Formats: sequence, C-alpha cells, structure tokens
Amino acid sequence: MADRRRILIVRLGSMGDILHSLPVLASLKESFPDWEVDWLVEPRWRPLLEGIGYLARIVNLDTIGWRKEPLSAASWRGLRDALGILRERRYDCALDLQASIKSAAACYLSGAREILGFETPWLKEPACGVFYTRRVAATGTVHMVETNLALAAALGAKSSPVRFPLPPGNPALLSDDLSGGGWAVINPGAGWRSKLWPSERYAQVCDALVKSYSLPVVLNCGPGEEELARQVTRACEHAHPCTFSGEIPGLIALLRRSRLMVGPDTGPVHLAAALGVPTVGLFGPTDPRRNGPYGARQKSLRPDGATTSHSRSAASADIMEQIQTEQVLEAIREVLGVQPSGE
Repeated sequence: MADRRRILIVRLGSMGDILHSLPVLASLKESFPDWEVDWLVEPRWRPLLEGIGYLARIVNLDTIGWRKEPLSAASWRGLRDALGILRERRYDCALDLQASIKSAAACYLSGAREILGFETPWLKEPACGVFYTRRVAATGTVHMVETNLALAAALGAKSSPVRFPLPPGNPALLSDDLSGGGWAVINPGAGWRSKLWPSERYAQVCDALVKSYSLPVVLNCGPGEEELARQVTRACEHAHPCTFSGEIPGLIALLRRSRLMVGPDTGPVHLAAALGVPTVGLFGPTDPRRNGPYGARQKSLRPDGATTSHSRSAASADIMEQIQTEQVLEAIREVLGVQPSGE
C-alpha cells in the first residue's frame, strides 16, 4: 500500500448521520497521517465539517433540487461542478457511508479507482451495491458509528477509541443572554411527528432543572419549530427558558458551554453527545442501540414494546407519550452524576 493515498468520504446528510460518520475520518487520519481525505456533503451540513483539520477539502453537492423533474439548470451546474472537482482529485478510494443510490453513484462518478461500501444487510438501498468494487460486512456491529468504522478498518485503519472531530463553533453568533455557560439545552422538535414528546412534559423537565439543579434552560428550535418552543415556555411554571434558533456554528458554541442536553432522536441531540455533553435521548420509532447518541455520558429512554420503523415519520407520537417525566428526571440525575437539591 502506498504511503500517501487520497480518499473520498461520501456522506451527504443529515446532521446525525454525518456526526456518526466523523469517527471514520478520525480513524483514517490517526492511522495514516499522510493520507488526504476529502468529504462530499450537502451545502446545508458543510458547517459541521468546516474547521476540522483532518479534512483536505470539502466538496458541496446540493441534491435538494433533484426531487424535481426535470432537473433545473442550476442543479445540473451544481452536479457538473462537483463532479469536476472530484475527478480532478483522482481518488484512490471512495467510501460510501450513506449506502444509497445517490451516494453510491457519486462515488462511481468521482472516478475513484476503488469504491468501498457495505454488504447487502447494511445497505439503505440494496441496488447501490452494483457501484462498489469491494463490499464490507460490518459483522458484530450494532451502532451506526461502529458499522461505519468497519469501512475504515477495511482500509487498514487501526482500532482506537472513538473520536468525533468537530469545529470549534462561533461564540459571536450567540446573543448576549446566551454568552455565558452552564446551560441545560432542551430540544423539543424533531423531523418526524412520531418522535415528538409532549410539550407539557418538557416544561416539567425545565421546571425541575431550575428548581432542583439551578440550571438555566435554553430551548433549541430549528426552522418551523418556533411554536413548539412557545408551547413549552407557556407550560413552564418556574422556568423562564431562553430560545436559540441559530445556525450550526452558533449551536456548537452553545453546546460547548452547556451542562446537559435533553431531546428526541434528532441532530442536535447527537451533536451534544459527540461534544461530550451529558445527554438524555427520548426514542420511540427508532432504535437507540443503532441510532442513539454515542458516548459515555448519555442515556437513551425507549418504551417497552416500541417497534422500529423508518416509515412512521407522520404517525402519531403515542409511543413517545409512554415515556414519563419521572423517567427523564432519573436519567438526568444519572448522566449529571449529582443528586438534585433536597435529596
């Protein structure tokens, strides 16, 4: 094997999936410091990668417009420009960490001499395997972080502690009332309706954090989640949460200054865990053993009898309502490692 190789990682989105792929980057660069590693990503998630010293180049590929037929001129130009950059780089190997037709085709079109992907049981879309020159069986893995690391191991990367290289964030994007630290961050929103936990229970958690731990609360809300934050705030009896709805560099800066994160299966919860923030994840339709926050200072709650289904995004959140406030408060006590005041 040559001392210097050029590798392309393809993981276009989403936030949580990109975070669960970052240990592959760390493993490759720590095993082979002289290798150049690039990353192909959707532009909206690029801030998760900017400022990571391990990356030689970040290449944008905006596929949002691909959902429309025919493709617009702008979509064709974006595809042409991305492929032009990739082909100029002359990759020795491309790693498909997304396991979809779209990502596998991007690996193929990059012109990489070798394309590594998973065996059929680990593929999101089995047909994408036709693009691979080598398939890897992630035998013995459970969590996606470990599954992804099987591709790094297939290139000869050594086994080492899992690390999440992340940008420093930008504190300048935080408002004056968020410029301090010691926050408990609550993330009430999620991309799927079936992942939502009742707003009034989040409010109960907010009140307990203020009364029992003297932790000020920040509600993180993404686009379109502002009403959820207002519902939580209105239901609070003691807490007066601040709200953060900024961009990824600001969120990273906020979480680096925080003491706790509580929320459902959504990107900011995974980001907190990757940053080492004590994290409590609330799960229903997805399995935390495979897709939960990854790290030593996290605990995931899921009702007994919950079934895993990635087609239930618009289903009701009945299963989530089985998670009781008392269970969440007990999980918070465990990850914080301190007793609430008065106990």
